[in-house]
Amino acid sequence: MDKKLLVVAVGVALSGFMQTALAETYSYTGSNTWLHTVDTTTTGATGTITFNDWGYTGPTGVGVNDFQVGSGFNSSSVGQVQTVTTVAPDWLTPDPTRNVKPYIGFTTYTNANMDGNVNFYKMAYTTPTSTFNNMQIDTAGNYYVPKANMSFGFYDDFLYNNGITVQNVDTDLNFQPYAISDAKGWCGSVLTSDPNSLEVMAGQVTFDFAFDAYFTDSTPETSSPATQIVPGFVMRSYGDYYVNVTNVGSGYNMNFEGHAVGNNTNPTTVVAGVGGSLDSAFQNKVSFLGAGVVPLGAWVFNPGTQDVTVADDQTYVPGTQAGDVRETDGATWHANDFAGFAFLLRADAGRVVTYINPEGWSDYTVVPVPAAVWLFGSGLLGLAGLARRKKK
Repeated sequence: MDKKLLVVAVGVALSGFMQTALAETYSYTGSNTWLHTVDTTTTGATGTITFNDWGYTGPTGVGVNDFQVGSGFNSSSVGQVQTVTTVAPDWLTPDPTRNVKPYIGFTTYTNANMDGNVNFYKMAYTTPTSTFNNMQIDTAGNYYVPKANMSFGFYDDFLYNNGITVQNVDTDLNFQPYAISDAKGWCGSVLTSDPNSLEVMAGQVTFDFAFDAYFTDSTPETSSPATQIVPGFVMRSYGDYYVNVTNVGSGYNMNFEGHAVGNNTNPTTVVAGVGGSLDSAFQNKVSFLGAGVVPLGAWVFNPGTQDVTVADDQTYVPGTQAGDVRETDGATWHANDFAGFAFLLRADAGRVVTYINPEGWSDYTVVPVPAAVWLFGSGLLGLAGLARRKKK
């Protein structure tokens, strides 16, 4: 089916569902496993997303459904700052292979290695170079990342690898994601002896994002986009995802599986439900992933601009007021063309700590006073004693 016809068909099939998705929540089912049931009325899809957290928790025991420690980020107590930049896939993480289409229709690429790649409906993409600068972590372990410091590459290609052939496939349905809110969350590096130590550390952030879909093979500036808005996206650097979602409009089942590689961990040792083993050869290398379903739409402010923001209240059903404009706060309804499409985003990356607070980077770790400070202090005490003797 033609791409544009498919979008129209999905939109018509889902026209009865006119409510936006709320942020993901997971229910604990035991054995480190959490279950998110997809809300059909807000997404136009059915199914579940399962997450195994490996038993890992962050500062003060925060976990899957938590996105702040204590009262939240404290800008007056920043303990460290880091930059994370994605890299080309190394195909080492033991995600199962999959038959994929780099675009809707045409050739199926069999037994594709999905490590570092993205599943979206039937399509596949390789995560392009993306950078997250100025990722601030306060001493309690709260993340804060300004939306301007999250820079996503243009999703245009799929690097296909079946173990025999490596081939770059130029897709004809392209995407440009961008953050439309700041990110918040928690980071476990504050629980280690040093931000650069070879120890277990991981974290998660949530933010709203949008992506523009381009129906021709061109740069983002030269074609008209169809904008999709996804509130409450969650990105994690730990755990295992299992997506089993069916699109109501097409009846197509999207069954994806992905495994994160925690910071400092050898990806070849990753085991589902357990994680991997620390390895100095992979120090400050990490992978992250996130899964979800594109909702039917969202209530937003400043639609049609790069300054679009998601309204806090997403429970109102449009159609009950003229023009689908919310009278109470002025938010307007933005409908998504790709509603009901599930995705699993993976990326390999490198992590660089750009700042460590010398006065203390963690509320949980005793920072030893450097030897030079002790020597300086003992020298002052010696001078004070000499002064007293001279005075006498």
